[in-house]
Amino acid sequence: MERTYITNNHLKSAVQEFQKYMDKDEEPPQDVFIEMMNELKVSNLLIPGKIEGDSLNFENLSSEEDDITVLPLFTDDEEFIRQNGEDYELDPIACDFDYYLDLIENVAIDGILINCASDEFLIESELLLEYPFIQFVEDDGEDEGFGAEKLKDIAKSTKNDSLLEFIRSGDTQFEALMLELQKSSPLNVVASEESLDEFGENGIISADEVGDFELCTANVEGGEFAILFTDIDAISKTKSDDMHCYCQLALLDEFFEYVLCSDMDGIIINPGLEDYMIPRSYILEAYGALTYSNPDFKKAIDYAFII
Repeated sequence: MERTYITNNHLKSAVQEFQKYMDKDEEPPQDVFIEMMNELKVSNLLIPGKIEGDSLNFENLSSEEDDITVLPLFTDDEEFIRQNGEDYELDPIACDFDYYLDLIENVAIDGILINCASDEFLIESELLLEYPFIQFVEDDGEDEGFGAEKLKDIAKSTKNDSLLEFIRSGDTQFEALMLELQKSSPLNVVASEESLDEFGENGIISADEVGDFELCTANVEGGEFAILFTDIDAISKTKSDDMHCYCQLALLDEFFEYVLCSDMDGIIINPGLEDYMIPRSYILEAYGALTYSNPDFKKAIDYAFII
């Protein structure tokens, strides 16, 4: 079996917290239920299957006694192996949750069964189809956004003084923080073991030339955090000599999604300086509720800039 190395630790914890109340025949608090459903939305659960061409072939679990058919889904490789063993004929295939919602909507399936060898947590299709998951509005493509030169100029000059003042104040109020982020233009850093300078033209490196950029993360107290900076000076003061670092204007909507879908614990702003932590729970609550990315920056993901 080829391992996926997918984790959904935060979903697994949320399911187990919810299950505690169910096992005691108690009504779970609303915030526990909402957190579980929000984690479900950003999950990448594994399904036993085979990819053949453009199709994913999979098997359902059926119980004649209960007259029920469910999708068996797993949070990680270990849970998959616990149920199916190492030599199972089907592979663990990771799909985002929207794929499973589409399946449930179009195929006669009664629900999903998460980690059937341990948690054995069933969520019925009716609930999944009725729950108001956030639906994102697709970009209509009419606004082209700024070009590379303009994006570079903004990245090199941005200071985010208001955001910096806020994080230095130690304020951790959710609403106030999200409003600051919404009006800010923070930077993220991409790193490479090899120098990408030779691909730079006027200080601009295109993903078309070097492939996808790898975002920097930080391990803090055993957790994995994505990194944002308020300005170039903050990056220069803390960047590692072991890696070649380049900056980008952060697209916060996509950045939030990356953090959540990568099962990270949160975001740290200006590591080594202010070390301002944004917990995953904040990002999960904010995700999809407002638009945080400047539409003029829509091409920012395609470029990194030499610092």
